Amino acid sequence: MREAFKVFDVDGDGFISASELQEVLKKLGMPEASSLANVREMICNVDRDSDGRIDFGEFKIMMQGINV
Repeated sequence: MREAFKVFDVDGDGFISASELQEVLKKLGMPEASSLANVREMICNVDRDSDGRIDFGEFKIMMQGINV
């Protein structure tokens, strides 16, 4: 799961920003990425510390909620 996190953490700062999440989701062809507001809402759903970014712990929660 750490490797998947690194894919989303484009700048390598240890956090996934809304723009980083949007960039990767667009590359994956996910329609949710069309709007930055949608991406920010996705982040809010798992952003436990309300910093507007996803850390690794929050990423794990987010990934567990995705039906693959």
